[in-house]
Amino acid sequence: MKNNKALATLGIISVVLMWGVSFLCIKVSVVVVQPMTLGFIRFFIASILLALIVKIKCPNEKLEKKDVKYMMAAGFIGVTLYFYFENNGVKLLPASSASLIIALIPIFTLIFDTIFFKTRITLVHGISVIVSLIGVYLLVDISFKDLFVSKSGKGYLMMFGAIFSWVVYCITTKPVFDKYSQTFIVYYQSLFGTILFFPFALFEKNLWSQINMNIVLNILYLSIFCSAIGFVVYVYSMKHLGVFTTSLYLNIMPVVTCVSSYIILKEAIYKNQIIGGIFIIVSVYLSSWQEYRLNKKILNKEQNIS
Repeated sequence: MKNNKALATLGIISVVLMWGVSFLCIKVSVVVVQPMTLGFIRFFIASILLALIVKIKCPNEKLEKKDVKYMMAAGFIGVTLYFYFENNGVKLLPASSASLIIALIPIFTLIFDTIFFKTRITLVHGISVIVSLIGVYLLVDISFKDLFVSKSGKGYLMMFGAIFSWVVYCITTKPVFDKYSQTFIVYYQSLFGTILFFPFALFEKNLWSQINMNIVLNILYLSIFCSAIGFVVYVYSMKHLGVFTTSLYLNIMPVVTCVSSYIILKEAIYKNQIIGGIFIIVSVYLSSWQEYRLNKKILNKEQNIS
C-alpha cells in the first residue's frame, strides 16, 4: 500500500511537470503547424497509443450503440473544440498566462453548477469565486474595448472559450461516466475528437517547409506523454491518492508553466501576472478544499446511516 502511494505521488508529480510544460510545446509548435492540424496530429498518435492501452487494460469493454452519440459529442466538445480554443489561445498569449487561465476550470465549473443546476454555494465557495475574479482582473491587464481587438485580448477570449468547452464537456460525459472505465471513455473521445479535427485541418495553411526535429519532438511529446501516458498515470495516481490530493498537485501546474516558460522561452513575468496568478491558485485551492470537506461529510453521513 505504501509503495502504491509512493508510486502514485511520483506519478502525479510527473503529470504536473508534463502538463505544465505542454503549454510551451504548443507555443513552439503552432508557429509552424496550425492549431487544428496540431490537434489532429497530436490526437491521431495519442488514439493509437490509447487503443493499445485499452486492449491491455479493459479488453472486454464494448461501446454500446446508444452511447456513440454521447461519446461523439464529448469528443467534439472536450477534444476538438477545447483544443481549438486552447491552441489558438496559446498562439496569441504567453504560455504562462494561458496556463493560469486554464487553472480556473474548477471555479467556472462551480459557477456553472450554481447557475444552471442550482447547486448550493457555500461561503468558502463564494470567497474562492471572488478571489479568482480578482486574479483574472489583475492578470488580464487590458481594457474591455481592447479585449475584442488586440492580439492578447483575443487570446484571453480563446482561453475562456476553452474553459467553457471543458465545463460543457464534463456535463456531456456524465451519461457514460458510470458505464465505462475512464481509460475506455478517453480513448473513444480522443478517437472521435481526432476524426472531427480532420475537416478543419484541411483548410489550414501549415508551414511544412519549416518543420524541423524540434517541432517533431514537441508534437511527439504532446501526443505520447501529455495525451496518452500522462492520462493513464493521472488515473493511477487518483485511484491511490484520491481526487482531492491529486487536484492539489494539479494546482501547481501553472507554476510549472510560468517557471519553465521564463527559463526556456525567456517569457517576461510581470508583477500583475504574479499577483493575479497567486490569487487564481489560492481560489482554486479554496474551492478544492471545500469540495473535499463536503464530500467527506456526505461520505461519513452515509457510513453512519449504514
